[in-house]
Amino acid sequence: MIDGYVKNGDVGVARLLFDEMSERDMYARIEDVLAAQKVFDQMPYWNVVSWNTRLALYVRIKDYKECLRVFDRMISGGETSPNETTLISVLTACAGLGKLDRGKWVHSYIRENGKIRPEVLLSTSLLTMYAKCGAMDSAREVFDEMPERSVVSWNSLIMGYGMHGQGEKALEIFLEMEKRGPTPNDATFVCILSACTHAGMVLECWWYYDVMHRVYQIEPKVEHYGCMVDLLGRAGLMKDSEELRRKMPMKVGPALWGALLSTCSTHSNLELGEIVGKRLIELEPQDIGPYMMLSNIFATEGKWDEVETVRKMMREKRLHKAAGHSLVNLGGAGPESIVDDTSVHKKGMVYSMLSEMGTQMKQSCRDYGERENYKAL
Repeated sequence: MIDGYVKNGDVGVARLLFDEMSERDMYARIEDVLAAQKVFDQMPYWNVVSWNTRLALYVRIKDYKECLRVFDRMISGGETSPNETTLISVLTACAGLGKLDRGKWVHSYIRENGKIRPEVLLSTSLLTMYAKCGAMDSAREVFDEMPERSVVSWNSLIMGYGMHGQGEKALEIFLEMEKRGPTPNDATFVCILSACTHAGMVLECWWYYDVMHRVYQIEPKVEHYGCMVDLLGRAGLMKDSEELRRKMPMKVGPALWGALLSTCSTHSNLELGEIVGKRLIELEPQDIGPYMMLSNIFATEGKWDEVETVRKMMREKRLHKAAGHSLVNLGGAGPESIVDDTSVHKKGMVYSMLSEMGTQMKQSCRDYGERENYKAL
């Protein structure tokens, strides 16, 4: 575009565009959103590159709602048509927010627009969106229609089946990948180990952990160790989980300590939980999660002085537990309800309905003589 202005003799506009694009990209790299926003707003004209850079910025900082809002502005303006790069950012935002309907709209747009060719990267983004939204049949359909697939495409499908508890399906895709797909990489094994973990497939997970090193000569990274530690912890094999963590050649990060602490809490391994919890607090002193879990572990042991010590640390660091909340999609609107929130729209109707539901549930329990259920209510 700059070259075009130069050839037409409009060097001033070319220089202005160059300066604005350079400044914008600089702000985007340092993720200074407010500064980038100011530069965007001052631009006298926009092209698809300008829109795409802005969308990519919001995706990079995971502000997916703003990404979709900017995309809506782009579409409503009618002056600039989205291209493949635009839709990749939008699909990433849809995946991050679980916006299946918006993702389907993008898919329809791709099919109806003859100018946009679903190349590997765009198709993989579409596949990933469906997978993260739980629409695995649609994800598989996109995968099957792809004339060319990258290792990321295969990984995304394996990841999708794994994160939704379909471990056996994930293993089937991996075997298919070994037969006629690209060579699995370290990310592939993160996906397959994670799939086994979520499905509770302990033996299979150990098998693929061995295959990764023995067959593909891939050295385990912290992500692979994390999957194994999580798997063993979920299975209640706390000693094996801790032993594997000790054997790790690299420094253990907060994510791995967090997984271990969670399993300690789940399986009431109080002694190890104390050690892990204190270590995690040292690594992430501003994260309230470890404090809460460690406090609960102490409470389970009846160590109330230690509970108060942890609570005091939280107060000193001004850490507060976020209020529980619910999101409900009603006709395209997404009202958010927070615990003890009295400002919710039509709160009188909501609380009246909840009261009526509670009354009916209690009456049903009385009618059937379910004393325990009635007490629980």
